[in-house]
Amino acid sequence: MNLLEIIGQMSNLTGAIGGIISAIGIIKMLAVQRRQAGRVEVCLQGEDGQSVVLPLEMTRRDVSRAEILGRIGMLPMRQKGARFSLRALSTKEFLVGINMVVGGKTSMLIIPANKEEVEQFDFL
Repeated sequence: MNLLEIIGQMSNLTGAIGGIISAIGIIKMLAVQRRQAGRVEVCLQGEDGQSVVLPLEMTRRDVSRAEILGRIGMLPMRQKGARFSLRALSTKEFLVGINMVVGGKTSMLIIPANKEEVEQFDFL
């Protein structure tokens, strides 16, 4: 074998390795996209342990604090023109819950609420 044949074989091997690495990257990217397209439920959990799933259509990629607050703000209220109030939205636990949903550890974001906070909405 001469030097040119060795260089040719090395370039073939390098190209094959590069193709395999690219294929692995594409498979990982597709898995992430599939995970981000997963549906997420947002629910209010009352003090009595009962949960009410909010009528929000959300995918994992849509989940952020701003998006959740905006979508909750679009829900119908019993008192027309009123703004919703949920104390749990300003807690560290709420942000941890968002991070768990975005990270794929759960598909349900639970927001603790008292009876008055649950009953302020008109979708029940």
